[in-house]
Amino acid sequence: MEDIEYRYIKFDNALFKQVINLRYDILFKPYGKIQKYTYDQFDSYSYHLVGIIDNNIVSYSRFTPLSRENTVGKISNVVVHPDYNNMGIGIDMLKIHIKTSLEKKIKKIYLNARIDTIEFYKKAGFFTESSVFISDKSGLTLQKMFLKVE
Repeated sequence: MEDIEYRYIKFDNALFKQVINLRYDILFKPYGKIQKYTYDQFDSYSYHLVGIIDNNIVSYSRFTPLSRENTVGKISNVVVHPDYNNMGIGIDMLKIHIKTSLEKKIKKIYLNARIDTIEFYKKAGFFTESSVFISDKSGLTLQKMFLKVE
């Protein structure tokens, strides 16, 4: 595999335009629920983790501190370009977010996993919580999952 550089960027970074396209092309366009994706209310204060190869974004995930006390965080918009699937990029990004959680004293991380990714997250230590549900935004069937960070 080519060398991949992981780093957090701000949502006003020029590279974030590539993030917007990658998020839309993989997470929304195939399902026809929305026609265009730009920003949402969490982008301004979230940690945006990108994987970069040759100045191109090949992976992305967002980590958002949610509680006032910053003890709960959410991972969302996890996406890896199809050309780079099954290369360990997803688990690398999870490990980076977990390390960031520890540094920020966040105690619990949760995410809404697509049905086809539940086993991946279970292998990474996440547990299911509640029933599956349909996302209003994407129309996908999702499962809420969590990880206690220690």
